[in-house]
Amino acid sequence: MILLLVIILVVALAIVLVMWASRLPGGLILDLGMGTTYELGPVAALLGLLLLSGAVILLWWFVSSTLSLPFRFSKSRKAAKVRNANKALADGLLAAEAGDAVLAGKLSKKAAQHADDDRLKLLLEARTAEVSDDWSGAERAWGQLARLPGGQLAGLRGAASAASARGDRLSAETRAREALELKSDADWPFNSLFDSQVANGQWQEALNTLTTGEKRGNIKGDPLRRRRAVLYTALATSMQNSERKEAQRLLAEAIRAAPGFPQAAWHGARQLMIDDKAKAAQNVLELGWKARPHPALAQLCRRLDPNAPQSTINTRLEALIAAHPDHRESRIIKAELAMSKQDWLSAVKALALLVEENPTARLCLLLEKALRGYGDPSEADRWGRMAVTASREPEWSDIDPKGTAFDYTQQDWARLVYAFGDAGNLIHPRYEASERELDASRPIGLPAPAKSDPKVPSPSVTSQPLDYVPEED
Repeated sequence: MILLLVIILVVALAIVLVMWASRLPGGLILDLGMGTTYELGPVAALLGLLLLSGAVILLWWFVSSTLSLPFRFSKSRKAAKVRNANKALADGLLAAEAGDAVLAGKLSKKAAQHADDDRLKLLLEARTAEVSDDWSGAERAWGQLARLPGGQLAGLRGAASAASARGDRLSAETRAREALELKSDADWPFNSLFDSQVANGQWQEALNTLTTGEKRGNIKGDPLRRRRAVLYTALATSMQNSERKEAQRLLAEAIRAAPGFPQAAWHGARQLMIDDKAKAAQNVLELGWKARPHPALAQLCRRLDPNAPQSTINTRLEALIAAHPDHRESRIIKAELAMSKQDWLSAVKALALLVEENPTARLCLLLEKALRGYGDPSEADRWGRMAVTASREPEWSDIDPKGTAFDYTQQDWARLVYAFGDAGNLIHPRYEASERELDASRPIGLPAPAKSDPKVPSPSVTSQPLDYVPEED
């Protein structure tokens, strides 16, 4: 359409020029020599000039096209080569992602013949090697890519992954550490290095990497503090007895970072208990209980001083209750304190409400003890039988039959770094493995209950548990 308008415009312009030239006076005389002359009118002269100009333009186009023909041929070949290379690279990457190692290998060789960008060739070569499980070849290709401009970060990431896949942890960490030193917003160097160190129990190195990640903005807030608390605790528990002072410092740092991490509070208080610092240990337990009550903390509170009288133990437990009075664990301690004072009615009242909420084996055993002390052995026996099939409490299972808690392996601490660090959840390895736990009836040594006639708590005084059906006289 545009070309047609241009032609119409040119024709119209030519007509206007001819009409204008026809009105001009005189003409054009051509002297060809030898007495030969020609006289042309204005219109003929103008038309002749136009024809001569067109011929010159046509000649120039022909000459220039002939001279530029090799260049245009070379440009056409280069464009075809680029198209072939791009197609080979695209098809090769798709084949590699699809898992077709044979096709990806063929296309990788084809791309190497046509592609001019070595980075793309190395990328396809590395991905093809990975699909073929040739991790050494993949690491070599990624390493070459890392030396090219613009491919350093991608190359280091691929090399780290390939080294990790073939079991070379040191090389993988080296590549991740190199990437961590680059100026980039990518978070994989931090995550890769940190995950590797945590998986291998390198707690101090992981703490150093965590500090680097904090400076780079890769991690912050509660996840940072909780991860740090777990790492401090894991490092402290791995130290020898001769390093107990340093372990105590690390545990104090862990408690400051995350007071709601009961493992740190338990190990920190235990270290102080070993040094005969019962008061300081009690303060640590109260701090941990206020943030997140855990039965292991109460169990350790009872054992701070083996020679302490029952009244002193009760006072310490009451201090725990005051730190978080409405929590379930505090209510359980209240019931146990009532039993220690032989206030069986108060104990049954408290436990009756608790078992209605969640009748676990631990609570069933405690209610059995309270009912037996109250003087209702038949009902106590029934709750004892119910304890056999009742569900276990994950947190109570953290305490072994000897009263020791949180005796974790390296893998357990590594899991806890992410479970507690990222989500604030605790793990319970003993619960998962169905290992034996501390008998719930053992925490408080009670005197033998006095013999008396069965007395069932009055319904007007307490709300009985759903399964509590007193015997008829």
